[in-house]
Amino acid sequence: MRRIRTRWTRWIASAVWSNYASTTGRTMSVALLLVFSAEGALAGAPAPRPDTGEAHTPEHQLASLGKFKFENGETIDDLKVSYVTHGKLNAAHDNVILALQHFVGDHHDLDFLIGPGKALDPDKYFIVATDFLGNARLRSPLTTGPTNSGLKMAFPRITARDWVSADYKLVKEYLGIDRVVAAIGASIGAINAYQLAVSYPDFPAAIIPIAGSPKTNPQTQRVLRHARDVLALDPGWYGGMYESNPETGLEVAASELEPWWYSYEWFAENLTTPGAVRGFELQWHKIWSEQLHQDARDFYYQLQGWAEFNLGDTPGFNGDVDAALRSIKAKTLLIGASSDMLVRREEILSAKQALRDATFLEIQSPLGHLIAVGADAQATDTMNREIKKFLASTK
Repeated sequence: MRRIRTRWTRWIASAVWSNYASTTGRTMSVALLLVFSAEGALAGAPAPRPDTGEAHTPEHQLASLGKFKFENGETIDDLKVSYVTHGKLNAAHDNVILALQHFVGDHHDLDFLIGPGKALDPDKYFIVATDFLGNARLRSPLTTGPTNSGLKMAFPRITARDWVSADYKLVKEYLGIDRVVAAIGASIGAINAYQLAVSYPDFPAAIIPIAGSPKTNPQTQRVLRHARDVLALDPGWYGGMYESNPETGLEVAASELEPWWYSYEWFAENLTTPGAVRGFELQWHKIWSEQLHQDARDFYYQLQGWAEFNLGDTPGFNGDVDAALRSIKAKTLLIGASSDMLVRREEILSAKQALRDATFLEIQSPLGHLIAVGADAQATDTMNREIKKFLASTK
């Protein structure tokens, strides 16, 4: 059995997964909760720029960035971006790594790769971990999105170009950093790593997309759109104009995604009886209802942005994914699990062929897409080791 990490969620895991572990005789699934940490500091005042001499810490920070224009031409007047930082910005401003949020996550998503001696070592790098437009976590304040803006469904449609434009605006204009050593992200964060390298080709020296492809494949599109449609069936949805979060529709929609995060092998080994399957369902019910605390409207926008992603839709490429990939100047480390059911290895291999300078690290793990949240300790150890080597070779 592969080792698991409980990290921030050891106390949650013991409480929430105890029944499931006793039912199945397995403990591997405990690590799944890494993505659902209950840990998180409340935001304070807007953060100082790092070159002011004032301290930056991993506490939740909020930057007011002014007017923001979306890809479709619509604007909002006061974009706010929430983020945390780790480490210290050096005098040359050339030790920055941008860590990008994944689906239903936040700025803690890559904590399993951050720490002394790990791939993203705060003793060496200044790590900026952001929350993207439409972050769905139910806490305040966060990066501007459909719900916390008060615009609801009148909020502009969000694309990957918008996600990375907000991050670029934060790092380049607010923090005063002209270039980053690398942009790293998992799942939607991987999508955004690709997009950042195309939209701002001289900004990242390297990108590290984990469990992501440059175009959402048709099968995954169907899964994501179905989840979105299920959410809209909740009578409390009201076309997305609700006042009270439609919890039932949100949970059912979210549960549509659960089977796709694991591999077939994981299910075959761990859920061998009807009772085990039911225990899995019940524990996921607890996770969605008690730990995740998502806003349905922001969740809907995330599903839409992920489902419709095509790197080739970047202006100037006429939908041609390979042409967009060939434009990338950044050195690239592609990471994926051979058992990932949402992002197939064939997609990553195809991207590698189109890229100028790319290496593919293929992970063997029964947890499939969940390597993106640090759920498999052996996979995490491999990623920490290989990312560290990759960054050491990046200029």
